[in-house]
Amino acid sequence: MLINCKEMLEQSRGAIASFNCVDFEMARACLEAGEEARHPVIIGIAVRHWKALGGRLFIPSIRSLCVEADIPAALHLDHAGPEDLDIIDEALDSGFSSVMIDASRKPFAANVEVTRGIVQRARLFNASVEAELGPLPGDEGVAGLVDTREAVYTDPQEAGEFCAETGVDALAVAVGTAHGLYTAEPEIQQELISRIARETGVPLVLHGATGVPDEAIREAVRRGVKKINYFSGLLVDAMDVIRRERSSDDNDYLRHRSELREAWKRRAGSLIQLYSGHSS
Repeated sequence: MLINCKEMLEQSRGAIASFNCVDFEMARACLEAGEEARHPVIIGIAVRHWKALGGRLFIPSIRSLCVEADIPAALHLDHAGPEDLDIIDEALDSGFSSVMIDASRKPFAANVEVTRGIVQRARLFNASVEAELGPLPGDEGVAGLVDTREAVYTDPQEAGEFCAETGVDALAVAVGTAHGLYTAEPEIQQELISRIARETGVPLVLHGATGVPDEAIREAVRRGVKKINYFSGLLVDAMDVIRRERSSDDNDYLRHRSELREAWKRRAGSLIQLYSGHSS
């Protein structure tokens, strides 16, 4: 069933996995993994992919998957910038239960102004809003290599002021992660997560989870992270399947699609367990 993302995050004891998906099969696999784990799932559509795939043309099928799921599911628009306000409106009109406005590369006051306006707009649709303070390295939605050694971190005091002035339901923070695939193991600033959580009082969001060690994930969840975004690893899994299947003379396209779905489902299932705190 499709629900408001704020409600989902507030009710969760651990963190919720948010999988950015680029097609029906990927979303289906992630939701099936959630159903098997009996745990809520967030299906994300990045603005980059909305533009590339045609937005409204493929959203109805993804939304139907969320509505018909046997678990609470949220449909989330990820990383809409200040230049994408029309896409935010389209997403809300299309029934998204969550949107992200990312004005993190703008000055603080401008970020506040843009975000506050989106919060007011989303309230009319009973949708929740995620924002970002402190831009992450890397190019979201591409799965390229990224170096985090010169990362800029979120300031806890600014984060508290930002949440108070905007009314956002969740805050994506820069604490050592990045979009893409890491050139070296990222160093997550765990104490910084705790400080931001104390200052804001809202669920924190960790973007760029692919390649972050399991124990760092567990510690981040203990310190206040309630939503974890995962994407690049799904692309890696897909390409591994494609490379393996290229050596076959089998032209059974539906079987190949099934192989992809099973790979995504296995990955999503393990991450749901890890993020929720149920893994060993």
